[in-house]
Amino acid sequence: MKEKIKVNRNCVNAKIQAHILSEPEMRKIGFTDHAKDNWYFCRMLRFPKKKLYRDFDVSFSVTIPKNRDDIRIDVLDEAFLQPYDYQRILSDHPDHETALIVQEQVEKWMTYLQEGGVLSGHIRGEYI
Repeated sequence: MKEKIKVNRNCVNAKIQAHILSEPEMRKIGFTDHAKDNWYFCRMLRFPKKKLYRDFDVSFSVTIPKNRDDIRIDVLDEAFLQPYDYQRILSDHPDHETALIVQEQVEKWMTYLQEGGVLSGHIRGEYI
């Protein structure tokens, strides 16, 4: 039986916590606050330069409310403006090439944000 994962109200693993740093540090890491109530980080994921991935755009974003409310982590298929649930895909099809690429890219950005001190609690490979 699989372990039940506790999630926050945005369906993010509750183990993942945000730490708001000073404004210059947040900006240096890559966060913006155009929406004044939130810190926002977004990166487009990179895919191999193959015909298969032409026009395939997936983004990774983290939204941290300045009031310390629950964080959001989104992986979105930009063409359809909906979540790209690579974790579910991999649970059914562990060798799915596209989902594996997305997983690797997401883990890269999660590591970057944890090393920067903005996030903590994520263990590589665990549900985000």
